[in-house]
Amino acid sequence: MSVPFAITHLRVPRGLGTIMEGLAREILRDQPKDIPKYAARYFDALLKQREDSGMDPAEWAAKMEDNSAFKTISAIPEKEPATEVTISK
Repeated sequence: MSVPFAITHLRVPRGLGTIMEGLAREILRDQPKDIPKYAARYFDALLKQREDSGMDPAEWAAKMEDNSAFKTISAIPEKEPATEVTISK
């Protein structure tokens, strides 16, 4: 018996791709032995950065992914989030 496949279009939430790209870049740079633990510390650092600065890196990344963000000055945040996240070992 075969199972019919539905055509499903899954969408990645705006900003997630950019955040995951940042994680991948840091993993490649630091070469951690325990990647899941490193990723947990990376996301903890992002949360702390969001709480300290009041700016959500995911929201900022979503605006940068949106082509219309380049058309209007109001879409560009006054203060960009840090491009590097410091992860304590």
